[in-house]
Amino acid sequence: MPRLPRFLALIILAAPLRLVAQTDSPADAVRVSVLLNPDGSRTVYEADNVNHKSIATTTGKDGKMREKIRYDLDEGGRFLRGEVYGPKEQFRFFAKYRYDGDNHLIEETHFAKDQSVIGKIVFRYDVTGRQIGYSSYDGNGRLLGQTIPVTKRP
Repeated sequence: MPRLPRFLALIILAAPLRLVAQTDSPADAVRVSVLLNPDGSRTVYEADNVNHKSIATTTGKDGKMREKIRYDLDEGGRFLRGEVYGPKEQFRFFAKYRYDGDNHLIEETHFAKDQSVIGKIVFRYDVTGRQIGYSSYDGNGRLLGQTIPVTKRP
C-alpha cells in the first residue's frame, strides 16, 4: 500500500472533511453535507432548495447538539434569515443577511426575540471580490473587534 508524504497526511488530517449525498433529481433534492470540524464536532447541513429552507446542526464529539440554525433562503439559495438555537433548542437570536450587487455577503445583523438589534457583522472585500476581513459591532453600534487585511510589502 503506498504511503502518503508526511506533510500531505498532516494537511488531510488538519482539513475539515466534507461528505455530500443527494438525490438524482435536483428539482426536488434535499442536499445533505457533513463537515467534520477540527475540534471533533460535526456540522450537518440540510438544504431544501424547493422550499427555500436550510438547517445547520452542530453536534459535539459526544453526539450532543451544540447549536442549530434554521435558514430561509432566497431564489438564488442565499441566506435571507436564520434562527439560532442552543443545545436544548432554546432560542438564542435571529439573523438577517444583506448582499451587495456582486452577491457578496456584506452584513449579518443579529436580533433578539423582540427584534431589537443585539449585534452586527460587516464584511469587507478587496477589488477582486475576495473577503479580506470583517468588523463586529454590539447592539448600540460600538465596534467590538475587527480583522485587518494583511498587506504584502514590496
